[in-house]
Order: sequence, then C-alpha cells, then structure tokens
Amino acid sequence: MTTTPVTSESANQTYTILDREIRLPCVVRDATAAVAFYLVSASAAQKLIAKSGLRIARMLPGRTVCTLGTMNYKDSDLGGYHEVALTFFVHEPESRPLPLISAALGMARGSLSAYVHWLPVNGELTCEAGRSIWGFPKFVTQIDISTEGDTERSTLTVDGERVLTQTVRMGGSRSFTDRKQIAYSVLDGQLSRIPSDMSAEDLGARLGGATLEVGTGPMADELRSLGLPKRALFTTYMGKMSCRFYAAERTPLPA
Repeated sequence: MTTTPVTSESANQTYTILDREIRLPCVVRDATAAVAFYLVSASAAQKLIAKSGLRIARMLPGRTVCTLGTMNYKDSDLGGYHEVALTFFVHEPESRPLPLISAALGMARGSLSAYVHWLPVNGELTCEAGRSIWGFPKFVTQIDISTEGDTERSTLTVDGERVLTQTVRMGGSRSFTDRKQIAYSVLDGQLSRIPSDMSAEDLGARLGGATLEVGTGPMADELRSLGLPKRALFTTYMGKMSCRFYAAERTPLPA
C-alpha cells in the first residue's frame, strides 16, 4: 500500500493511494443508496460501539435506531464499487442532549451524527483510501447487488459465509441538496470524525419497505445481538446520490 500525503492543508489535501492521486474533498458524482432503519436494543448497540467512547442516541426507552444500507458507487473519485454500511446514531462527544427528545428531533431533522460500525467494500482502491485517509473500517469482500422490478437485492458474503441479504423497494421523486453530515469511526486505535455533504435525487421514503435475512458468521452474530432480523421502521432509496468527503479529524483513543 502507498499512502503519501502531498500537502498538509486540510481543505486541499492530496494523497497517492495505489498509484492514484486522490484530492480532498473526494467527490461522488453518481451513486444509489438503499437504506433500512431498524429499532434495536440501545444497550446492545452501545456494547458494539464501546471502544469509540461515544454515546448511542436513544429514541425510546432502551431503544435506538440503526441503519443497514447498501451503496452502489457508479462514478466517484475512487472509481466504481459496492459498499455495505451498518451505522448507529450517536451524540457528539461534548453535547448534553435531553433524553429521548433531542435524539428523535435530531433524527427527524437529519442532524444526528452517525457511527460507522461496518463498512465492507468490493474494491481495493476505496478500501485503502477509506482506511488511510479517513479511518473508515473498510475491508474487501463480496457484495452482490441486483434489481428486479421495483426492488433492489443486496447480499454481503464474508469469508465464504453469507452474512445478510436485504431487499429494499426502489423509486421516489423527492430531492435535497447539500445536507451536511458527520460520521465517526474507529480504526487502529484512533477515533475519526469525518465531515461530508450529500445531495440526492429520485429519493423515496416509506414505512417498512425492506426484508432482511441474517446468515452466519461473526458479523451475522452482531446483527442478532441487536435483535435482527425484524421489520424495518422505514426505508429510503436514493436513485442518484452525490457527496463530498472532507478531511477527517483523527484523535487517539485512551489506552
């Protein structure tokens, strides 16, 4: 792996990853995103993210929301690839939110931060760039995405075991622009805070709208610890997503 920072200015940092120059912000010009939202055990979720030091945002007593999404990046600075993300809504480290109310309002407004617990991909360049530049917990594995009628079917396979298959209904006519987001992740003993902004077209949102099958292996066991599979609260589908990823703030975790 070659990871060479060329400049030090956070706004215009440039890296060489696998002999390819990557300049920040890294731009995604066209992608689809199929995301299901599940109400799960807050204590189980907190246990999964314990190493981060962050606090899970509780939506109801003892419950939080996690998202399980599959992205198909068609045109980006990191090429074309597939990605699966398991994320949890979290509070900013220094915030003092009101119990339940602030979390529910934050999710409704799109202002809550997200902790990225998994981020498997099926491309070497995006894996190396994600780990080296932002500290995302990426690894390369098999991700299959297919469409039939108005549904998208995604299957994640790790070490020869089918971890999950999720089917999400496609379609929508809404849009939004330049929605700012903060993501957190942990890799190699460091906590990363990653700012980005996102725009979407052909956006659909609906109650339910997903089916989830959980397979075998350690990652499947983590899903079961949350109480999955179960019916999704709601789903979103973005027919055309674009985003910009900016430089991460990376701080060592306490020993």
